[in-house]
Amino acid sequence: MSLVLQILRRLLAAASLDERRCAFCRGVYSPQSSSDAPFCPVCRSLLEPRNQDSCPRCGQPLSVPTGPAPCGDCLTSPPPWRHFRFYAPYAGAFRSLLLRGKFRRDLAVLHLVGRLLAQACADLPVPDAVVPVPLHPDRLRKRGFNQSQELARPLAGFLGAPLAPFLLRRPHPTRHQVGLSREERRANLHGAFRAHASVRGKTILLVDDTLTTGTTLRRAVEALLAQGAPAVDVAVAARTPGVFPQSDSARNPQGQPS
Repeated sequence: MSLVLQILRRLLAAASLDERRCAFCRGVYSPQSSSDAPFCPVCRSLLEPRNQDSCPRCGQPLSVPTGPAPCGDCLTSPPPWRHFRFYAPYAGAFRSLLLRGKFRRDLAVLHLVGRLLAQACADLPVPDAVVPVPLHPDRLRKRGFNQSQELARPLAGFLGAPLAPFLLRRPHPTRHQVGLSREERRANLHGAFRAHASVRGKTILLVDDTLTTGTTLRRAVEALLAQGAPAVDVAVAARTPGVFPQSDSARNPQGQPS
């Protein structure tokens, strides 16, 4: 069968029928192998993971590499999660890809980003459940989907762990985090999450699209731990380089993750 497939691929290549369109720039390209991500060579280089020289606990970019040592913020206020993984900074081509999936309702793009995130999570312990950061029901109805849950689908499949969105819910509506100070974010998310009783004894991989200050993830992890989860790991697609000034983001729903 493999010989037949090789012959068919050669015939398709000779007739230029193996061309595909890049999932990012939509340009035509010929895949190098069946395992290639659906990007042309130029976009593939733009979308390579760039998470070196960052804090291993929160992903904050570091001007001076510290190896396994966390950044000053994590030393002062250690995050409640066990392991942290992210694919790339929230910038450039990867930022544009995330925005396309989230605000243009392109679930195929979100699933593709989830596959990229799975690469960054390959060394994590297999969790008992993969849990996306939930949206409040009102926001879920308005948006029509939860971007974190769509990212978590291929990640759960890659890890061979069940996707369990019911283990964490958001019973109270909260303001958008965009444009809020660190203190306002903390107050806004106080009591925002409730974990299901069946989380007790389960190790959890919590998935979100982006991390800015980490307030949302801290509150979600704390809710899971309070209900008896022995450990929670965190995976986010993108890590923002820092908190954007309110003047840049408060009036632009696509300028900053939320």
